[in-house]
Amino acid sequence: MGLRRSITPWLLGGASLSLGAALTLVGVEPALSAGETYSQADPAVQAGMGVIMQSRCGNCHIIPGIPHADGNFGPDLGPHDDIPPVAGRNPLAIYPHGSVPNNSQDDLAAWLAHPTDLKPGTAMPDLGLSQDDAEAAAAYLYAIQPDGSVAGMDDSAAAPTPDSGGSGG
Repeated sequence: MGLRRSITPWLLGGASLSLGAALTLVGVEPALSAGETYSQADPAVQAGMGVIMQSRCGNCHIIPGIPHADGNFGPDLGPHDDIPPVAGRNPLAIYPHGSVPNNSQDDLAAWLAHPTDLKPGTAMPDLGLSQDDAEAAAAYLYAIQPDGSVAGMDDSAAAPTPDSGGSGG
């Protein structure tokens, strides 16, 4: 029985070493290859997409990633020509009565929550957004990238776009 106790740890240790050596020789494919990236869905950005869709912001604005957001009354909020997405624009609004700063996502959320308080006479309507909804919408708008993609949206949550190769005619 003494021999059995002394051999068992040696056998288990040897088995572990053998498995480790086998995995090393065979090679284990990494979870992500060098060219792949992992995109984490951001709940705030996803919530912002819902707020923007429910508030029908696309009736007045072009907004990347939002279905049917092709309005032309308000400014295009995505990148176009030499103009960056809304996160890269400062100020937000200049006409009439001075400008509204856009130095942070909080500035944009304040504008979305109460545009007429910040700029009397603006064409941007007060949509009655709660502070949470305004912050979520600002998170989405700040996630729009210079290439028009939206950071923080995974493939399952991203809205189809007309040029995404989906079915249609």
